[in-house]
Amino acid sequence: MPPRSLLALLALANVALWIARAATRAFDKSALRGRRARALVVLGSGGHTAEMLRILRDARTLDRLDVAAYVVASTDAQSADRALAFERSRRGARGEARVLTIGRAREVGQRWTTSAATTARACAAALAIVARVNPDVVICNGPGTCVPIVLAAMARRALGWRTPATVFVESACRARTLSLTGKIFYHLRCVDRVCVMWERAHAAYPRSTFVGRAM
Repeated sequence: MPPRSLLALLALANVALWIARAATRAFDKSALRGRRARALVVLGSGGHTAEMLRILRDARTLDRLDVAAYVVASTDAQSADRALAFERSRRGARGEARVLTIGRAREVGQRWTTSAATTARACAAALAIVARVNPDVVICNGPGTCVPIVLAAMARRALGWRTPATVFVESACRARTLSLTGKIFYHLRCVDRVCVMWERAHAAYPRSTFVGRAM
């Protein structure tokens, strides 16, 4: 598909989803009254996983959330091991981590002509994961592993179903600008909140939420 046609298709899809999003009720915070939010946490591999686990380790985060499940790429065994180690550090040797895997929408170096099929499979798996976990909030950072999960949450909202809140936390290394994933989420309004850790990034993207150094 020519680049212009692809951009036009994405723009039309975004308009349709935005209309549906505006016409349906967002996540009702009153549903959490008296309990902590069930979180679906997407681990982005490597340094992104380390950042996310440091964010979760923060006492302010732990007071508000119960991690219902972690999502990792099917090729990322290291993040699955880190999630288990994190839960055991919190709950002792018997601690368990519910880890769900999803295929990458696009591997590094993969041709765009073949990425449509892998993206479709990843989105289908993401829909099943969000339905199975039924979280109150999706928290993600890092690369494109989280995109299918966020799109699955948007699709549920477009259909008028119960929808989790969606939060993207930009990496601490992004002091002035957003990552590609962050830019997609910010400009297409795919998530309820884009969090940044630097004031300069917040000034460049005023609809973002400045949270300071959350690690």
